[in-house]
Amino acid sequence: MWSALDRTRRLLFGAAMPPSAAPSAPADDAIGAETAADTPRETIIAIGRPEFDRLGVALQTVLGPGTARPDTPARLEAALAQAIAGLGASGRTLVARRPAGLYTPEAWQVHLTDAEPAIEIAIRRAIREGVFAA
Repeated sequence: MWSALDRTRRLLFGAAMPPSAAPSAPADDAIGAETAADTPRETIIAIGRPEFDRLGVALQTVLGPGTARPDTPARLEAALAQAIAGLGASGRTLVARRPAGLYTPEAWQVHLTDAEPAIEIAIRRAIREGVFAA
């Protein structure tokens, strides 16, 4: 049985664990059998209000003038999903505003799950430069 520390070492180092770290008993534990390739790739991008505004303008430019201004977490999430699909890529987005109040200094968190690296680059470029492109 793998201990929690041994499972963590195995996830970090993969199959090439040092012999001293190998457990003495055979591993029948399903958690210990996981590999880094089985876990989804997740990225969190935290942005402030100026970066959020640049991202919103970039998304409206890409999606067209009929797109509603992405000024809520749900609208930004939907706009990002449309833009990702428009690039022919895959990935899921989840957007959260912290704190959720209207008149407080805020930070926006864009969670990307199973997204291709090009999508993360496109979003970061839109945040910096105001242009959403792969």
